[in-house]
Amino acid sequence: MSGNKVNNGDYEKWKLDKEKKNMKKSLLIFLMSITFCFSQVQITDTILHRVKKKETLYSISKEYSVNISEIILLNPSLKDNGLKRRSRIMIPVFSEVISTDIVISDSLNINNEQKVISDLKTLVLESKNLNNDLILSLLLPFNAASIELDYIEKVEQLFETRNLYTISIDFYSGVLYALNELQKIGINVKLNVYDTENSFSKLESIVKDVARIKSDAIIGPIIPHNFDFFSRLKVISKIPKIFPLSTNPISLFSGVIQAITPKKILRNKMIEYLKKNLSPEDNIVIVADSLNRDIEADLKNMFPNSITLRPESQGGYILPELVDSLLVDSLPNKVIVETEIFTFVSSIISQMNSQISDERKVQLFTTYRGNIYDDPNIYIKDLGNLNFTYSSMTKPTTIDTLNSFTSGYIDLFGNFPNKDVIKAFDITTDILLRLALHKKIEKSFKYGDQKYIQNRYNYVKDSLGGYINNGFYILRHSEYNVDEIIN
Repeated sequence: MSGNKVNNGDYEKWKLDKEKKNMKKSLLIFLMSITFCFSQVQITDTILHRVKKKETLYSISKEYSVNISEIILLNPSLKDNGLKRRSRIMIPVFSEVISTDIVISDSLNINNEQKVISDLKTLVLESKNLNNDLILSLLLPFNAASIELDYIEKVEQLFETRNLYTISIDFYSGVLYALNELQKIGINVKLNVYDTENSFSKLESIVKDVARIKSDAIIGPIIPHNFDFFSRLKVISKIPKIFPLSTNPISLFSGVIQAITPKKILRNKMIEYLKKNLSPEDNIVIVADSLNRDIEADLKNMFPNSITLRPESQGGYILPELVDSLLVDSLPNKVIVETEIFTFVSSIISQMNSQISDERKVQLFTTYRGNIYDDPNIYIKDLGNLNFTYSSMTKPTTIDTLNSFTSGYIDLFGNFPNKDVIKAFDITTDILLRLALHKKIEKSFKYGDQKYIQNRYNYVKDSLGGYINNGFYILRHSEYNVDEIIN
């Protein structure tokens, strides 16, 4: 059989061909479909639990104060397969577990719970001069031509890790979800999707079509150097170009909108919070690696009586006896950690957790929370014990908690929406609501801070003429929750 590794008779050939056709069909349907029907079924609130080594159903049930039968009811496969390490299972969450400070956002067509994001939506619903027929161009590096659809195993391997293709698929699905919700409130959008193939030459051919169809906005490319190259092309100079997924710096020329709050802004907002809320009477310990000496110096100037603690080696480990000697029982211990090295973060969290007692209180802070804190080996309960506090444009309260947004997504795509899906939904919703109100999107920035499912947007003008997101939360872990601090 040409181009195929399996050749075990007519039946095996027919079976494999059928599987390949089904795989191709599924991928093509997903990539080409625009309109979907969403389930109205409501699912009970839950959180996802990642199974750790030596855990049992009994130990998990005790940890969350639920019955084993209630866990099995949500995870029927456990009856036959049992627990598997590193797998994810759903745990029922009851009202007393959810902090009253957390507002669970809903999708755009929901009413009472959605007051937190109602400003632009309300203006759209009340507008008599709505721009309700918009054209959106979406540029993502699917690199579809390189995917070997004839080999199911290779396609499956592609989906197992986070890569440009899976990020593109997730982002695309979030955009589609947003368009469906916007259509319910009278905003019709024609979506044009382009595969950038992560190539400058491909971008040069795409730009002509984007200009020809007179797009109202362009989302992407998602890779910084590709975005800078594309956004400088004169033929699209008057079209808003949104950089959607990275804190990495880009050239903020006129017409460019950076939708992700940059690291520098988040760090400055957290420094302002620390200055207002940490007392000179506290026992303040600054823990920084060699790459963060500048922020260490700034914090030391702010808190001159603070103690500095540095790792013993490049690996980022600290000695337990040193930590024990620096923390005290008589005062609140406020520990500020500045690093993006996983081993260092993991060591700090472990060491500080071991120091907590009835007599000794320890709280952990950082001026910048990188992606290392999302590592599954860092447990949310440990961060909760330390009341870990940081700044972010994203409030992670709905990924693991089922509501109408996540249940609709699960019903459609069969899995939980990840951060890329939700960012795509939020960015697309925000940009299109603004364009529905004003053809010149800059005029919509006067409406100020806008909150969506997880992310918030508050655009300010940069010195080069573009716009940058200034939206942020101050967040604090508490047990298994992450609460917004209203400062």
